[in-house]
Amino acid sequence: MGFRRNYSISLIALIACFLWAIPLVSLTTASPAQQSLARGKRLPWTSSRLKGSPEPPLPYEYELAFPHLRFNSPVAITNAPGNSRLFVVDVHGRIVSFENKRDVKSTDLMLDVKSGDPKMKQVYSFAFHPNFEENPYVYVCIIRAGGLDDGSRISRFTVTDMDPPRADPKSEVVIYTWYSGGHNGCSVKFGPEGYLYFSTGDGTGPNPPDPKAVGQDLSNVHSTVMRIDVDRRDEGKNYRIPPDNPFVDLAGARPEIWAYGFRNPWKMSFDRETGDLWVGDVGWEAWEMIYLVKRGGNYGWSVMEGRQPVHPDGKRGPTPILPPVKDHDHFEARSITGGFVYRGAALPGLDGAYVYGDYSTGRMWGFRYDGERIIWLQELVDTPLRIVAFGEDAPGELYFLDYQEMSETGEGGGGIYRLVPNPEKDESDSFPRTLSATGLFSSVEKHLPASGVVPYSVAT
Repeated sequence: MGFRRNYSISLIALIACFLWAIPLVSLTTASPAQQSLARGKRLPWTSSRLKGSPEPPLPYEYELAFPHLRFNSPVAITNAPGNSRLFVVDVHGRIVSFENKRDVKSTDLMLDVKSGDPKMKQVYSFAFHPNFEENPYVYVCIIRAGGLDDGSRISRFTVTDMDPPRADPKSEVVIYTWYSGGHNGCSVKFGPEGYLYFSTGDGTGPNPPDPKAVGQDLSNVHSTVMRIDVDRRDEGKNYRIPPDNPFVDLAGARPEIWAYGFRNPWKMSFDRETGDLWVGDVGWEAWEMIYLVKRGGNYGWSVMEGRQPVHPDGKRGPTPILPPVKDHDHFEARSITGGFVYRGAALPGLDGAYVYGDYSTGRMWGFRYDGERIIWLQELVDTPLRIVAFGEDAPGELYFLDYQEMSETGEGGGGIYRLVPNPEKDESDSFPRTLSATGLFSSVEKHLPASGVVPYSVAT
């Protein structure tokens, strides 16, 4: 794909030079087209055989899934088990719900986290208890101001009403806390066995990389995916450590850790069919990574940034470093947003594909993985959106959020989008692949331009 993209740019740039360059020769040696242009007229170029694009169109377009709804900096979207509604949280801590209907025009406030916690700075994600109808709890990842040791936290709130759902901000129970820094991770998901998983970053900014050297150190909870049981309690805790966690018997290790070696695991998801855990990890200076996370897996930071060494002589964790399933260099992506394995019905061409995107470039991709290698990879769509999160509804249809602020007057804001098939036909086979096929020249061998084409030469 990279070669074809460079080829397209080079050929189109060359054509543009022929068409629009200013003639740099005198009228006595000028071509008829140049002489006509100098007199304020232009001969038409009638021999063009340029048609379409040298690359096929991308297979999907994007559209607003709910055209009447806008949100102030949305960061997560999900569904609640046993409930047909969709739920969105914005970075300011407001969780709202709405009917899953395309023409829905309003939302209902379920929870305003900040109203119960004035020190709340941001909310990044949330998840409902997997047995929500009997245990009406929502778990919210909260960042509090000040870089505190307990500044990042997972809190549980009780949903008291169901039509529409409403939660009491005073019902907060703090489940787990850790230091809040530049990279907080803070994605929250329930696994297929009913345990709560949540991600943490390395707790610092971009430079220097991992200054606290936490990425490979299991004595702290940074740069990890954690796994806890929120239905039971160990003494002195609001959770229980699952006995099959990988490091429960390792001296000095935090037993809540499920996997480690992440820089800033921004969004993660479970495949609803296989139970596989996928994580999108925001990279440092060169790479963005997608990982299939295994029990006890070590994903390298900050010895490695994906496949690239960062601190190759740094102390390593107790398990081998595993490579990403897919990585993108910073030409393609600069802030990866983990997605979902698609299991819906509306887009059969994506069945079983992991779909994800990039916050900075707005591009989206999909791939299928057979457990050992990627067997299909496709760029799906190129958007101007700031793709901050993906989410599923109850039937498994996929949505993604555009992170945009809303003005004080209610203008702007981010929307909820979905993919739709691109109706544009593929005409790439008709695009000329050689200069002689473009119609630019009456004689390529003699470098004679066709009538209406203005030649140029280099001035300096």
